[in-house]
Amino acid sequence: MSDFDTKRKKWLEEVAEGCHNLAILDRGNPDFYVFQSKSDFESPELLIIGANPGKNVDYLKKMNEKGIERRLGNDLGYNSNQYIENENNSEWKINKPILKMFTETDARKALENSVIMNVVYFNTAKVEDLKKYRNGKEMINFCVDKTKEFIYEILKPKNILFLGIDAPKWMNVKFDRQTDTVLETDDKLFLIQSKQIESINHFLIYHPSMNQKFNSGKNLELKRNYFNNYFKK
Repeated sequence: MSDFDTKRKKWLEEVAEGCHNLAILDRGNPDFYVFQSKSDFESPELLIIGANPGKNVDYLKKMNEKGIERRLGNDLGYNSNQYIENENNSEWKINKPILKMFTETDARKALENSVIMNVVYFNTAKVEDLKKYRNGKEMINFCVDKTKEFIYEILKPKNILFLGIDAPKWMNVKFDRQTDTVLETDDKLFLIQSKQIESINHFLIYHPSMNQKFNSGKNLELKRNYFNNYFKK
């Protein structure tokens, strides 16, 4: 087993154990998962990261429905890229602008082979909603620490794309509107911000399912041209 595989396996087990122990402290605590893609390969061209899984799903109720006692390290996400799998799924909204941004051969390949994950793993509409739970702050802090560990010590992606301003906020990655903006609208609102941390390029865009203004028409075309050119070999 490679060093990457060993570290990843240990990390998955620690996340499953930690999240399970937090989720069972109170009845009604939310379910959790990490990935919307495979994560079993090192140094992907692209890591896509959102703030948290949406919806409110009760952990104990979900485990009962699945007929299991708890989530294990091999049950923290999906085994295929959900953005690609749901390309023609009309009920999926978040992936549509992303698919339209990565259209040229090399950019599309980077997207198809990307790792997709959340900063915080528990199912609530917003990360902030976790603070309503008795141990919500502990849930957030545990996930944030494990996410940073996975990204910078284990996965080591070449590029990171944050979906929405909440994802970097919870990881305490700060973008400056003036110095880090690499693409903006005609009225000087940012379309893409970029900065380098630990030799990894970090990109920030507005959440693709939140504001149509930034994900259609000329603004979407500008982002598509930028990312297609950026990932061109």
